[in-house]
Amino acid sequence: MILESQLQQGDAMAKTGARRARAGHARTVTGARVKTRAIDAKVHEIVTRAKREWEGTVDALGDVVCLLGADSRIVRANRVVERWGLCEVSVAIGRTPHELLHPKCTTTRCTLATAIRRAWKGLYDQRPPEFEHRGANRKTVWRVALRPLARDGASARDLKRTLAVLVVSNVSELYRARDALEKFNATLESRVKTRTRELGGAIRDLRNEVARREAAERAQRVSLSELARLSEELITAQEHERHRIAVELHDSVGQSLTAVKYSLERAMAMMDRPEADDAHAVLELALDGVQHAAESIRAIAMNLRPTVLDDMGATSAVAWFCRQFAKVYPSMRVTTKLTAKDAEIPDRLGTTVFRGAQELLNNVAKHAQASEVSVLLLREGSQLSLEVRDDGVGPRDSLPELLRTGGHGIRNLRERAEMTGGSFSIKPLTPRGTVARIDWSLMKDESREQEDA
Repeated sequence: MILESQLQQGDAMAKTGARRARAGHARTVTGARVKTRAIDAKVHEIVTRAKREWEGTVDALGDVVCLLGADSRIVRANRVVERWGLCEVSVAIGRTPHELLHPKCTTTRCTLATAIRRAWKGLYDQRPPEFEHRGANRKTVWRVALRPLARDGASARDLKRTLAVLVVSNVSELYRARDALEKFNATLESRVKTRTRELGGAIRDLRNEVARREAAERAQRVSLSELARLSEELITAQEHERHRIAVELHDSVGQSLTAVKYSLERAMAMMDRPEADDAHAVLELALDGVQHAAESIRAIAMNLRPTVLDDMGATSAVAWFCRQFAKVYPSMRVTTKLTAKDAEIPDRLGTTVFRGAQELLNNVAKHAQASEVSVLLLREGSQLSLEVRDDGVGPRDSLPELLRTGGHGIRNLRERAEMTGGSFSIKPLTPRGTVARIDWSLMKDESREQEDA
């Protein structure tokens, strides 16, 4: 009985332990389930918050981002499609990329649709597909890129069942900036070329100016050298002229006055002695001497400056000198053609015209060995010309050589012509002879004055 009682107690204790164990296990299972639910709720909250943050980040982008399913239709899209005015996000779901970007396209051969199909076929190539498309208005340019969403270690078959990401960027501003930059570069290049040409022209002008100034400096040095030589020659000529005048005064006027003085002294002596011969003849001799002296003085004065030049004009003075020249050189036939009137020659050129004719005729007499000489003085409009032509031997040298090595007369002629605004030229004739010419271009006021006269 005791054993049976102990067995019953043992069974009762075992059952009680079993009940307690089952109750503890139930409590453990219930706690684990509660804990699992709490973890799942926490994970769901975290995933939801991450999803919202990721969607907010994607919506804040400037590009259209869409998730594509295996049938290449849009599963999800960010709100950039609304900002671009394509459609609402809810409407975009289920559309293809072509229907999203070209919602009203009816073209069977749309280039955008063709490019998207080609990119979708090459989605799993080594290099992800990417292309650019210009809109119908030619102002909008899209850059379209497709990227596969693949897990690490996935097989090719698994890849074809995964989603893809479509990214569409509006690069119109970039193209406009590039076009503007290209236009600016073209404009800049054109401006650079234009500026280069301008600088080239300026450099050429500068070089020409430098060359001109160098030539002017050389001409100035030559002119100064010639001026110094001319000054020396002028002093020498003045001394020669003074010497010539002194000789002429001494030989002609001086001797005549000495004879007159002697005749007057003799007449006075005869008048003191009434018984001597009559002094009348001696006084007549003295008068002849005075007359000769007066004529000599007149000739010297005419050689220095003829009064006809001041009284009548340059044409009359040239005509007078030609007549005198013909008398002095009777073996030479002198012809004149003086069509310019005295009033048609400005006063500033009167002396130069007369001295030019005088010097040219004297050169013919000294060097030409000519038998005929002609003198032309012509006025045509604003042009005045003096020309002396002979049939002599002519100059052996050219004009520059003649001006350099010739006598004072030729150089003086050139200097006189240039100082009065004229030009002097001399050249040989065929078969023989020489023509020397001085041309002046008259000023407007001189031309008007002569026309009024």
